[in-house]
Amino acid sequence: MTLEPTKIVAFLTAVVTLAGGGYTLGDKLGWFKKEILRWAPEHFSISSGPATGKFDVIVARQKLREDCDVTDFRLEIRDSKLHIHPVKPDITVFAGPVGDKVDKFAYSISIAPEHQSMVATGKATLLGRIKYKCPEGETLVQYPDHENMQFEITK
Repeated sequence: MTLEPTKIVAFLTAVVTLAGGGYTLGDKLGWFKKEILRWAPEHFSISSGPATGKFDVIVARQKLREDCDVTDFRLEIRDSKLHIHPVKPDITVFAGPVGDKVDKFAYSISIAPEHQSMVATGKATLLGRIKYKCPEGETLVQYPDHENMQFEITK
C-alpha cells in the first residue's frame, strides 16, 4: 500500500493544526502558566520598631514578564499571637526592568491606626499579595515564606 503525496501533506497539516490548536487551548486554560516574577528573599529586610511607628521594607525580585499589570497590592502583618492586621505602604505601585538580575526596591509600612493597640509585641511576619492581570487571566502572587519576612514589634 502506498500513500499519495497529497494524503501525506493533508495528514501532516492536520497534525500541525491539532498541535497548534491544543497549545492555544492549553494556554487559554492556563495550563502553561508563565512566571511573572521570581522572588529573591535572601535580599529582603524589614526594620523593627513600635506598633505606632513606621517599618522600612526592602524587597527583591527578578521580573520575568512585561505583559502583566498590577491590579491590587495588599499588605498585612501576622503578629506573635498569629492575629492578622492591615498595614498601609507608602507606595501604591512599583516598576522595574525585565531581566536576569535581581531588582531591589524599598518602601515603608505602618500598621492601620485602629489596629495599633491590638498588635501583640514580639515576632511578626509581613504578608503581601499582588494581583496581576495578564493576557491569560488574573494571577495572584504572594510574598515568599522566608525568615527575612520576619521582624520585631516592640512597645
